[in-house]
Order: sequence, then C-alpha cells, then structure tokens
Amino acid sequence: MPARVNKSADKPMSYAARAAIASAFIFPGAGLFLLKHYVRGCIFALPATIIIVLMFKNLFSTAIAINEQLQRQAERGIFSFDVVAISHQLHSSIFASPYWQDGKWLLLASWLLSIASSYFAGKKLDQQQLTAGDN
Repeated sequence: MPARVNKSADKPMSYAARAAIASAFIFPGAGLFLLKHYVRGCIFALPATIIIVLMFKNLFSTAIAINEQLQRQAERGIFSFDVVAISHQLHSSIFASPYWQDGKWLLLASWLLSIASSYFAGKKLDQQQLTAGDN
C-alpha cells in the first residue's frame, strides 16, 4: 500500500497567515512591513514604539536614581541594600507610571488592530494571487 502524502505540507503559508503571525509575535505593524505596506505599518508601529520608549525612559530614570542613592550610601560606608525593594521600585516605575496607565490600552489596540489589518491585507494579496493564477 503506498504511503499517504500530506499535500498541505507542500503548500506554502498564505500571506495572510504570515503577516498576522509577524504582527502578533514580532511587533505591531511587522506583518504590514512584510507585505510592503510601509505607511500602514507605521500607523501601528509608531504609537507602540512611543509608549514602549517612554516606559523604558521612566525605568532608566528610576534605575539612575537608585544607583545614585546606592553610591551615596557607599560613600557613607553603608553597603547593605534591599534587593526586593529595588526590584519593587523598578517594577513600579514601569507599571505604576502614567505611561503604562494611559498607554496600555493604546498599545493593546495598536497590536490587535495591526494583526487584523495585516491579516486582511495579506488575504487581499492571496486573493489577487489566486485570481492571477486562474488566468
């Protein structure tokens, strides 16, 4: 009896699936960049980038303040520090910041809408390729 051949393994992944996966797992707009829709990709990537940059800016500001505090303590001969308190300060500098409180919904919307937009742009390209193949 001949072995069964899996025909779906030979079929390449659709543009819609590739674009949606790229936008879901890489960054908002990545799927649109993959499809060469650069302006649409920027519409989703820029707000996400701005929010993430602002959150990291806040994190680094907190880290620098903690470093300066530890240096002042070291100059006075105090070499003990609380790792849990430092970790809590760094964590709250991101998740208690106004950038996260206000921006998390914009970031989530940007990510989800980017996935949908990438999928539908890829689906349109798949349809065009399918109709071009029929001719």
